[in-house]
Amino acid sequence: MDPREYQARLRIAKGCTGIKSTILNVHSITFQPHGRSANDDRVVVDLWEIGGNHWLFLAVFDGHLGSATSDYTSKELPRHIRRTLRSFIQSKGGHLDRSNIDEYRDEVTALLRREIEEFDQRIGDTLKELCPRPWELTEDQALHLIREHGEIIQRAFSGTTLAFALVNHEQRFMWAAGVGDSSVGLSVIDNDGKLHAQRLCDMHTFKDPQEYFRATMTHPYAEQPLFDWENRILGWLSVARAIGDFSLKLHSSYLSHLFRFLPNTSEHPFSTYIPKILTPPYVIPEPSVRFTDLKPFWGSHNKMFLFTDGVDNLVDGWLVFKPEEHSGADPVEVVSELLADAIDPRIEAILGHKVVPRWSGMEDNRASDVMGNLLGGTDISRLEMVTDMDRLNDKEGWPFYIDDVSIIVWPLCDL
Repeated sequence: MDPREYQARLRIAKGCTGIKSTILNVHSITFQPHGRSANDDRVVVDLWEIGGNHWLFLAVFDGHLGSATSDYTSKELPRHIRRTLRSFIQSKGGHLDRSNIDEYRDEVTALLRREIEEFDQRIGDTLKELCPRPWELTEDQALHLIREHGEIIQRAFSGTTLAFALVNHEQRFMWAAGVGDSSVGLSVIDNDGKLHAQRLCDMHTFKDPQEYFRATMTHPYAEQPLFDWENRILGWLSVARAIGDFSLKLHSSYLSHLFRFLPNTSEHPFSTYIPKILTPPYVIPEPSVRFTDLKPFWGSHNKMFLFTDGVDNLVDGWLVFKPEEHSGADPVEVVSELLADAIDPRIEAILGHKVVPRWSGMEDNRASDVMGNLLGGTDISRLEMVTDMDRLNDKEGWPFYIDDVSIIVWPLCDL
């Protein structure tokens, strides 16, 4: 290997946490060029035994305004879902399989949707119980609350998107759920050897006309325009749905009298946002939840994958290798192609550099294969660029920005 490439890969590795589960055959990677401690993403891979079946739970959480909400949600939400799912299955005779899935799948869909929304509500309710009248707080009182109850306040202020796959392994069916702009997809090779990519749950950004229209119709005309030129609501947030982010879900006094005193928030232009928060909520926690029968797709040549929107940013290219130029490519399709044994040449045209099917080499991590090809593939200069701190921290000119990147890959195969 070229010494420059070796050093570039070494610097990338310092910002990575990768996991290969030999039992589950799940591969994952998460990357942030500023170092692992600066990464607000969280990745969860878990296996539950419920009702005589194994349930595989795969999830990615993409935090913003810090990692408090993504960290808390990644630890607590799976536990709540597992407990509720177990209770539901026990109430239906102790099993959920192909003998009764047609009868109960809609109930499970509703159960998952309810668990996510109620989880978010509990974060907000806990904050309101702690501080029911924020407009009465003095700065000293706010700082005292933060010292005593910082975790509760921080996880209400910060936010996270999520995407998860809940798979009944023996019965070969699943639910995918998403809140915000993280993704769950399938890469399937048909009988003719043709590769197909399928998104398993909807994304929620204000670039989506339906989300844009929903938000516009929810708020009075006097508040228009709600969005800036980058489709961020109130000039702040680009995701239409999220867990946390209670600055945009509750009265503006929570931001003006409490949240703005949190540590490490002094650089945020809250004085610009506060007068605009008139009729919250501006973002909602409602998830997209979808059932999929995996039996027609079962086989290790087909793969399920999840990723955070750091992948979308790399595929788009606007803030990375193609300044002021959008690729227009579907990230689910690109990731699907990058998992193929022979990668379609048009993927190289989209990314603007050469790629190699097994980028991770001896590591043999399929998630790392995808990430490495997105970060530069065989282009050594680009691999060097993504960890160049001078370039990443340069405040002049067009920004060069590498978001947190997290990917999970699982072949549809038996344990």
